[in-house]
Amino acid sequence: MKAGTADAHSRDGPDSGIAADVTRRTLAQQLKTHLLIASLCLLAALLAESSLIGQWVDSPPISSVLLMTLLPWSIIAALLWQGLSCHPHARFGAANVLTLYRAVGTALLAGWIPVASQLSQTGLLWLSLIAVLLLSLDGLDGYLARRTGLASAFGARFDMEIDALLTLVISVLVWQSGESGIWILTLGLMRYVFVLAGILVKALRNPLFPSFRRKLICVIQLATLCAMLSPWIQPPWSIALGITACLLLSASFVRDAHWLVTRSR
Repeated sequence: MKAGTADAHSRDGPDSGIAADVTRRTLAQQLKTHLLIASLCLLAALLAESSLIGQWVDSPPISSVLLMTLLPWSIIAALLWQGLSCHPHARFGAANVLTLYRAVGTALLAGWIPVASQLSQTGLLWLSLIAVLLLSLDGLDGYLARRTGLASAFGARFDMEIDALLTLVISVLVWQSGESGIWILTLGLMRYVFVLAGILVKALRNPLFPSFRRKLICVIQLATLCAMLSPWIQPPWSIALGITACLLLSASFVRDAHWLVTRSR
């Protein structure tokens, strides 16, 4: 009996390895296809964006616009490809595809940063509407992942990092457009400060517990930035909203940091 079991395991081992290799190759091919299509969509949207910038801005810095669009997209694509080995499923999944196109929208928004200070109220309104669209799609990817049975830590991390980048991009747009002072970058940089702090404090690198509070504050944070970017909400109301969001976000990060450090002790 033991010999037969050993023989069965010896046969299953190579077959399992071959199946895993085939799955990885299939997943890599899917990601290549999605990245190619998304890149083509980005380039098409970038051409349209350049036309709009030319109409709204005198002597637009096209090279800076291209750099600010393609640089974050290249980084996203490279990190996504590098992290693909952590994807546990054979399919990339509709939820991750949706997040990928949210990344395209985020890169396009980043392209407006060099001309944000020269935009009219109409231009700022369009940017805020695009930001609201990207925000509204945020909850859909999680629903798709659960509905298709393809939820994973990979997808959750991908979604979280795109949210963090979108927050940073919108906060820079708000600052550059003159709607707020440089202090508004607190909303966009807090996540990255927390990651850098994890380099110095090992406890901060541990996983956090799932939290509705954290998700709610993330939505409030992005919604506040979208409102501040739009021409509909002006100071002092926009400033009050921004300060409130900064306080809530700071309290949330302090709460999480305290929990991680206390738990490690």
